[in-house]
Amino acid sequence: MLGLMFCLLLPLGFASFSIPTLGVEVSGIYEGSVPVDSRDNAQERNRAFGDAMRQVLVKVTGNREVLSHAMIRRAISNADDYVDTWSYRTINPDADSEGSIELNVSFFEPKVLELIDLAGIPMWPKNRPYTLLWIVVQDELEEKQLLGTSSDASDILVLLREAADARGLPLLLPLLDIDDLRAVSIDDVWNMNIEKLLEASARYQSESILLVRIFRTLGGDVLGKSTYMLRDQALTLEAFEEPLESFVSDSIALSTNELSAYYAILLSGTQSNLEVRLTVEGIEGVEDYAGLLNYVSELADVNSFKVVSVDNQTIELALSTGGQIRQLVETIALNRNMLPVSEVLRDENNVTMSYRWIAQ
Repeated sequence: MLGLMFCLLLPLGFASFSIPTLGVEVSGIYEGSVPVDSRDNAQERNRAFGDAMRQVLVKVTGNREVLSHAMIRRAISNADDYVDTWSYRTINPDADSEGSIELNVSFFEPKVLELIDLAGIPMWPKNRPYTLLWIVVQDELEEKQLLGTSSDASDILVLLREAADARGLPLLLPLLDIDDLRAVSIDDVWNMNIEKLLEASARYQSESILLVRIFRTLGGDVLGKSTYMLRDQALTLEAFEEPLESFVSDSIALSTNELSAYYAILLSGTQSNLEVRLTVEGIEGVEDYAGLLNYVSELADVNSFKVVSVDNQTIELALSTGGQIRQLVETIALNRNMLPVSEVLRDENNVTMSYRWIAQ
């Protein structure tokens, strides 16, 4: 049995693929669920708190390597200090069985963020880009099938969604309607025809794209290949006679490790905090005004802000940031309401950003 192979391809440089990426605020990042045997065993419950905290830390950062950090390991051993609420739930009961027991745990967000901040670990903000998943499966009879939004019953898609949820990764499946099938064929996906797949992906406004092909052997293992594309680079993973679950998990990790590194921010910022002048046009009423201020207040890299001026339909804000301007720009680019009207201008420690507010 051969293992997994990683390789970094040369930059793709598809300058034409520049549609703004759309994102979504991921829910449940600070919640974990662990199966348990009893509702009354306090020792088992404390162990489950640790397992649930591991789940949360991976979702908050997007990377399992955080669990090897010494400060994180110590915190997990005292996971109950970070628990906000917890409850038991019976799952899958039927006439012949009482079902199994699951412990659902919610962790106190400020304490978790304080922990990773003290550990010097970047966090991945809740607003995250969709990753478009193109996947084709071939069986032992060499019949190929594309999976899309209408393939929800597929066991492979179930595994992919579970792995993505465990990392806090929003997945987007193609419609596989007439437009998709005109743009790409099953063989295009199987052969990973990058040029055609990028063209077909443009309608979904996603720059985060995961291509997966799977051949299922009679023994139940898979021969698989995944390619992950983000902006101007691609990462490839190959599996030879690997368990399906392992290949699926590693394919999702290929995406989240890269995405979280690209968008992650240090909560304490850098040594040179910056003030950003943010000008937003198109504020046409009280709802727009409140929506903008609420959005800015939730940006992870903005420590504080104030309104500098209001002139007709234009608002100027002064943002105190952690100095990580690229991450701030990329995070704002995920918001459907904010459309850039000019390039970001930077003169030493002065940064100016201009946007138009688009009411939804």
